[in-house]
Amino acid sequence: MEGVKIARSATGIGIATLGSRILGFLRDVLIANFFGTGIFAQTFFAAFRIPNLMRRLFGEGALSASFIPVFTDELSRKGKDEAWKLAISVFNSLAIVLAGIVLVGVIFSPLITRIIVPGFADTPGKIELTSRLLRIMFPYLFFIALAALMMGILNSLHHFAAPALAPIILNVSMLTFLVFFIRKVDEPVIGLAIAVIIGGVGQLGIQVITAIKKGMPIGRKFILYHPLVKKIALLMLPATLGVGIYQINIFVDGICASFESIVGKGAIAALWYANRLMQFPLAIFGLAMATAIFPKMAVSSSKNDLRTLGETVSFGLRTVFFLMIPSATGLIILRKPIISILFERNEFGPYSTEITSIALLYYCVGLFAYAGVHILSRSFYSLQDMKTPVKVASLAMVTNIILNLTLMWPLRIGGLALATSISSIINFCLLSHFLRKRIGSFEGKKIMFSCLRILTASVIMGFFLWAIMRNLPQADSSLKELAHLSILLLAGTGSFIIMCLLFKVDELKILKKAFLKS
Repeated sequence: MEGVKIARSATGIGIATLGSRILGFLRDVLIANFFGTGIFAQTFFAAFRIPNLMRRLFGEGALSASFIPVFTDELSRKGKDEAWKLAISVFNSLAIVLAGIVLVGVIFSPLITRIIVPGFADTPGKIELTSRLLRIMFPYLFFIALAALMMGILNSLHHFAAPALAPIILNVSMLTFLVFFIRKVDEPVIGLAIAVIIGGVGQLGIQVITAIKKGMPIGRKFILYHPLVKKIALLMLPATLGVGIYQINIFVDGICASFESIVGKGAIAALWYANRLMQFPLAIFGLAMATAIFPKMAVSSSKNDLRTLGETVSFGLRTVFFLMIPSATGLIILRKPIISILFERNEFGPYSTEITSIALLYYCVGLFAYAGVHILSRSFYSLQDMKTPVKVASLAMVTNIILNLTLMWPLRIGGLALATSISSIINFCLLSHFLRKRIGSFEGKKIMFSCLRILTASVIMGFFLWAIMRNLPQADSSLKELAHLSILLLAGTGSFIIMCLLFKVDELKILKKAFLKS
């Protein structure tokens, strides 16, 4: 069964991503322990956001979207030798472009800093420290964007393990510094920035080694020109605009969050921690499914098999909704105990827990839409239609900016997170509409009835969790808090599965088969 195969690939990616995310949480716990939501946390996250944003812009976002369909088509029509020539040409061309971008970024880091966090100018030394950190971390873009290209190459060959495991290296690098070296350096936040660069080198290295084992003649051949590079570049331009529009949203969020007199102190760091928690199920379930499903959609589009493409999109959406809706419900109900157990110690106090929990609450409203947009946008990319996602993302961006400026006053930090959720929901709805016009029905009724059953099961689970949480005795130690949270998580998972069995949710059976065979 094709759905089980896709789910099995997504399960493998999800398991590897789970390992990376657990290490990522340990990393964030230590960052919260040493820096809290104070000036060092805010400057580090603000500076790290730029190369990370550029990675998504030039790497795994636009490049993967434009590269994978062309590479897959070349592979299926002309074989591996010609496909490798294309891959090496793209790798070399991208490396040259990235080197130029990094050089410009390092030179103009003070100006870039003043643009992205203007509110930091109110605190002496804050802009300068952010600029210094940005200058150190900008080369991360070079390594991680090339790693994103290698991920696209390996995923096109249906190899998902190394790309999914690669982020673990970044977390290991940062954890190593936080555990063994942070107390031995005069400027801990600078050391953490250097650990980011080391992690980026490792992420690229592990995937290059894997690609060489797969037969990629990198290092043995130097090819700069390939006729299809121009096609990828032309496809990449609108895709870059689409991804760039999403990144503009992040920029606007950061600019608004830097005005602490309006949204509250520590907003940038709190949004980071909340986003990390929201990204946990999104990466493990949503992005894993989107990654696994993209090559299949590219093959269907290459054959002009729109019926199979529609069925694949339907399966992807139903599966991510099955995982995202209960995840969002659980995070909403359990947000404070989760944040408290993970982060609340030393520099991360009750105030930090409160503002992070508010941001997480509003982020979770759009969790299903974030995952759905990844599936739908890839369906357009597989059709080599980059313009539609750009147009839709443009409208969503305008909506997000308007809502940010409107909601940040009454809801403070929560308004910024809610604006992101609402704009993502609008993005999802519009993409669904235009995809239906493009390929016809993709089992809309089946998706709707599946969502209703999943939502009902999730709501019942939520009430069950809330009732248990209210009746648990007050925990007087961290160990008891952890025990209570473990009980709640087990109870929530168990009750949701029982409800899915009662409501005959088909996605549960498919994922069970995939998990047992993975």
